[in-house]
Amino acid sequence: MTLQLLQRVADDLRSVLSDFEPERVSGPDAARLLERYAEIEKLAAGGKLLAARRVESSNVWRKKGHRSAAAHVAEATGTGLGPAITALEAARRLGSLPATEDAVRAGRLSETQVKEIAGAAILQPDSEQELVDAAETQPHNLLKLRCRRVKAAGQDHLASYEKIRRERYLRNWTDNDGAVRFDARLTPDEGARLVAAIKSEAGRMAVEARRNGIDEPDRAVAADALVRLACAAPAPDAARDSTSPRTRSDKSGCTRCGPSTMVHVRVDHEALMRGHAEPGEVCEIPGIGPIPVEVARRLAVDSILSVLVTDGVDVTTVSHPGRTIPASLRRAITERDQVCVVPGCGLREGLEIDHTDPYGNGGPTRLDNLARLCHWHHYLKTHQRHRLERLGKEWRWIAPEDATATTVPLDLSG
Repeated sequence: MTLQLLQRVADDLRSVLSDFEPERVSGPDAARLLERYAEIEKLAAGGKLLAARRVESSNVWRKKGHRSAAAHVAEATGTGLGPAITALEAARRLGSLPATEDAVRAGRLSETQVKEIAGAAILQPDSEQELVDAAETQPHNLLKLRCRRVKAAGQDHLASYEKIRRERYLRNWTDNDGAVRFDARLTPDEGARLVAAIKSEAGRMAVEARRNGIDEPDRAVAADALVRLACAAPAPDAARDSTSPRTRSDKSGCTRCGPSTMVHVRVDHEALMRGHAEPGEVCEIPGIGPIPVEVARRLAVDSILSVLVTDGVDVTTVSHPGRTIPASLRRAITERDQVCVVPGCGLREGLEIDHTDPYGNGGPTRLDNLARLCHWHHYLKTHQRHRLERLGKEWRWIAPEDATATTVPLDLSG
């Protein structure tokens, strides 16, 4: 009966798609159709996971001539072996995660969300419902960060860090077009330092490019920056003595000692003093994830370390009488709004600080009147009459033609 019903649903959907002409649909109708198709996709993904779990336990894959259940799933779904293995791991864990399985059966979670939640909640079952709720209200990148935090809380921080360090690698290959490609696995601190160094060099190169009338995408400039950093000749002293301080050359070619990258770390005061984090405390690189407190201290040796001690400053009272935002207030707003606060946006890069109540209208330069927005939403608010409001602990984004507003919790980092 189930197979017949699903076959009819598949046939009906196939018929609908064959006649679907998106150009003939209005914008609002297209948005509603997108929501319905996404709902169907989530339901189908849930059924696929549950069926895959039974395919594995029944050993039917052996009778089909496959070497593993994952190989069977990969062939049936048209995916690679890696994604199939990950899907099967999530499917197995669903049996021990009732809240997640209920959400899957109700079509409230995508397959990607299920994989993230299952990997974390299996280590910390008490966090399961919180993660399921977060998946329905927050962008995917924030859900991933929450899951990383949960995983870190359920593991020995140093042991987890050392495992990553032991398994670090850098691989390269040539693709079908003849381009050289790279894949790397690094510890969070080394990855953060590398990303910071590339961004810094890319910024300098972008200025040079604009001065010469060259306009290239940021990703292309970042690639050039990586090559320049990796292929630059080492400073003579550093080449002779691997234990000497890190060096860099200024525009005149002179070598200067000192840290070359800025790494931001968020850490609870008690954890920093104690030397390790207890459950509920945070020590992490924003946008990357948790790190051991010991590693945060180590970063101070050869990086410019910006530490925000979360209970050492009452950020809710930071303010400034002028329009210019001082460093203490800028750090507080950066810590609070790690992504664009507009519901569903989730962008991290290139965020701009905006006065919710415009400064020209008398709005104060105070934490509760500031928010970080991506460039697009900042433009909409400034020039297209969109509004951003704060009600309690929630942000509300209101389009000029809409009577309703979308809402997102204020503290996205928790």
